[in-house]
Amino acid sequence: MAENKRDFRSSVAALALAPSPRALRFFAVGLLNTAFGYAIFYFVWRATQDSTVAAGVSTAIGAAFNFLSIGRLVFGSADPRFLGRFIAVYAALFIVDALALRALEHLGAEAALAQAAMTPVLATLSYLLNRDFVFRRGAGGA
Repeated sequence: MAENKRDFRSSVAALALAPSPRALRFFAVGLLNTAFGYAIFYFVWRATQDSTVAAGVSTAIGAAFNFLSIGRLVFGSADPRFLGRFIAVYAALFIVDALALRALEHLGAEAALAQAAMTPVLATLSYLLNRDFVFRRGAGGA
């Protein structure tokens, strides 16, 4: 367990200090995905005033778009066999996002600004989970 934590920390540090070409592609594609997802979040939040609903809707709609863009442009595969793991990653990211939003709102942050603040955290977690869990080499199969 301690070794996994160390590997995760070293991965985060490496991304910050010297990102790989794949990581750079991920973050470039992520700009488009983020704009798309944030726009959905913002409009749903404005309509409902419920950040959890807005995060859920934007995550669900964004996941399909992101699977194709991340899979093809970053990892070279949008193989449908990876979709289950991709959805599992998005579910985990949704839970982290929803809990963090509630905590930040409890501290007085507006939901739209709290979501913007969470974006770099979620993007980094998303890259690491997609790289190591969803699209890892030899990860074929359902």
